[in-house]
Amino acid sequence: MNLADIKRLFDYTEWANALAMDAATRLSDEELRHDFGISHKSIFGTLLHMAGAEWIWLERWNGRSPSKDEAWQQWSTGSCASLADLKQRWADLVESRRQYLSRLDDSSLEKVLDFTLLSGATDSMPLGYQMQHVVNHATLHRGQVVGMIRQLGSTPPSTDLIFYLRHSGPQK
Repeated sequence: MNLADIKRLFDYTEWANALAMDAATRLSDEELRHDFGISHKSIFGTLLHMAGAEWIWLERWNGRSPSKDEAWQQWSTGSCASLADLKQRWADLVESRRQYLSRLDDSSLEKVLDFTLLSGATDSMPLGYQMQHVVNHATLHRGQVVGMIRQLGSTPPSTDLIFYLRHSGPQK
């Protein structure tokens, strides 16, 4: 895995997240917040969790591991109550991540970075693996969002990687 691959994976994630957010904007507030009985309850809760997780990892890459309380304060329905607010905060986060990625080179991905989990346990792994996890995590939860949209009787977006690759044209 090299930096070009990582950037492509984040481009894919941003493209697919935008499709999920666009689909969410077409739902009523009741549909958006309907409790489906899954881990983050609703479409809104799942999208909020996705953005919050991306923020936590970016903070870790910048040398700071937020606590569970801080993450909750930053990325809960109390601090981010509307889809419009979430969309803006997520866009700001994506821009910060792009700036971070612009400062890296291939060798940066091999560097082992220490971090503290929300549980308080410490861990470490190469930056490239952490980044792959962030992309995979988003894919998992977008799948849940797609499933919830389908359960509401709406047609969800196609967010699989193959659709992004077809959409983005020939790969280098």
